[in-house]
Amino acid sequence: MKILQFGKAYPPANLGGVEVVIQLLMEGLNDNEVLCDTLGVNDKRIYKEDKYKNGTIFRCKLVLKKFSTLFSFQVVRKLNKIKDNYDIIHVHSPDPMAAIALFLIKPKKPIVLHWHSDILKQKLLLFFYKPLLKWLMKKSEVIIATSPNYIEGSKLLNLFVEKCKVVPIGIDTHKRTEENNRFLSFENKKIIFSLGRLAYYKGFQYLIEAGIDLPDDVNIVIAGEGDEQKKLEAIIEKHKLKNKVFLIGKINETEKDFFFRIAKIFVLSSIFKTEAYAIVQVEALSYGIPIISTQIHGSGVDWVNVNGITGITVPIMDSKSISNAINNILYDEELYNTYSKNSLERYREFLTRDKMIKETISIYKNILSQ
Repeated sequence: MKILQFGKAYPPANLGGVEVVIQLLMEGLNDNEVLCDTLGVNDKRIYKEDKYKNGTIFRCKLVLKKFSTLFSFQVVRKLNKIKDNYDIIHVHSPDPMAAIALFLIKPKKPIVLHWHSDILKQKLLLFFYKPLLKWLMKKSEVIIATSPNYIEGSKLLNLFVEKCKVVPIGIDTHKRTEENNRFLSFENKKIIFSLGRLAYYKGFQYLIEAGIDLPDDVNIVIAGEGDEQKKLEAIIEKHKLKNKVFLIGKINETEKDFFFRIAKIFVLSSIFKTEAYAIVQVEALSYGIPIISTQIHGSGVDWVNVNGITGITVPIMDSKSISNAINNILYDEELYNTYSKNSLERYREFLTRDKMIKETISIYKNILSQ
């Protein structure tokens, strides 16, 4: 069996949730003796090939980046050249460039469409992209969604619900790394951890304002970079929270592991459906950390974190509910231990990389057996 994944980019280029999944599948399939290559666009104006075991990563030359899309003429030519080498083409959406290339080339191989999220913010892009997307959905044998909640909440997926199959995103277990001295001062404190790009939809201002109602021995640590940095710093200054809330910037894998190991609670404060799943929640579950996340209609966020089982879900844009949930979990030892145990169990049962890979291979085999 030979699979071609087709997506926007491959790590470390343009690293986001979709790119993480592409890498997990690329490595997981090849680790399970399914030859998988990946086609995407480089974030630089050069062509490059990389290898993972027997698989090849084709990074095509970038022409233009617009509307969060990497455009490339070369990716169309490359698809046309290699399309017949594979049994299945597994395409990741949203990615207008991939849809354009597939429409122009019209490969005869079966297509699996991996639906990561709807396009929500860029209405102009959606106006032009939607006809292509519907064509691609009709052509696809199977549409993979990451949670049942997202199928229910997506108007486009509801048009093709009979094609949809749920394959939750799963990750590898973390590898313990040596402690990083840069952050050792946090080690013996009660850490509420959050991680993500400092973007409009993440709702970090509500997590910061939750710090007003937390005891002085509780620290909120937010890791990540982004456009909202100065706005968030101003909120911290306004509420005099400089000794309680810390924006620590970008962290590496060793530092991320350190914070997940010392954190008491992980908080996901996102406020829009742009947050379709939040792989970072799966990471928290894999460490056995209780989660507080927001109730985003039509998103898979509160499918990953089950209210009353692995943590607490709260209304969006509600700092008071976040602080109440933190205090409830943090100062009820029995509840804390229950959520912690359930978090690890949910990860092991539903959200490992191996489970995701096995379910994906099963879909491939079913398509090829027809």
